[in-house]
Amino acid sequence: MFKSKRRAIVTPQSEHLKLVGTLAMLWGNEQFDHPPIERNSMIAGMGLHDRGYGYLDNSPIGGMSAEEWLPIARRGFNMPCSDAVADAIVKYHIRRLASNDPSEIRKALTGEFSKAIDEHFEKHHLSKTLFDRMDRVTDLLDRLSFEFCFEVPASGSISVFPRNGGDTKVEVQYHVEDGEINVTPWPFSVNEHRGYLVAYQMDGYPERLDPVILPYLLKRK
Repeated sequence: MFKSKRRAIVTPQSEHLKLVGTLAMLWGNEQFDHPPIERNSMIAGMGLHDRGYGYLDNSPIGGMSAEEWLPIARRGFNMPCSDAVADAIVKYHIRRLASNDPSEIRKALTGEFSKAIDEHFEKHHLSKTLFDRMDRVTDLLDRLSFEFCFEVPASGSISVFPRNGGDTKVEVQYHVEDGEINVTPWPFSVNEHRGYLVAYQMDGYPERLDPVILPYLLKRK
């Protein structure tokens, strides 16, 4: 779950994932190619990138110990999935998270995940290069939703490959503030999109649910 940094509400991982899946659904235009995979596989993979938490989780992002995070990561990585492409997107994301920590435990976990990904690719005849490139998109969309859920102004950038057949990367910059998500250059198929997530008052969560609607606006500047 995401604890708001400005008020006593929490947004569960399931809602964070919903926004990432929506952004994946909208990805692609004349300047940014849609990856050469089925659109539903991209939406499912990116929209379930942290699937190990469950629907109304009580595991605070940025507030968990390694002992708490490791079983969640393993559960998400190993969860059965009928869509091999979507599954690979999820596994790539969780492997990247594991690799962000230089501890010996996380190094070993990264190695374990890498071996499993290689076996998955061989079994399903998937391209490592393709998923290396797509993982940058997952990272970008994850960060947009991540910052939105914390409810404080945030800016950053991720480099992505805009063309399926090209090797030139583009630095995509973003700014999230007061429910508005801005991205430059613009990689989405619409000029703006409105939606909402459901958060909950922290007091009593998750045993007692007191919902709070979080509207967002994805808007081209």
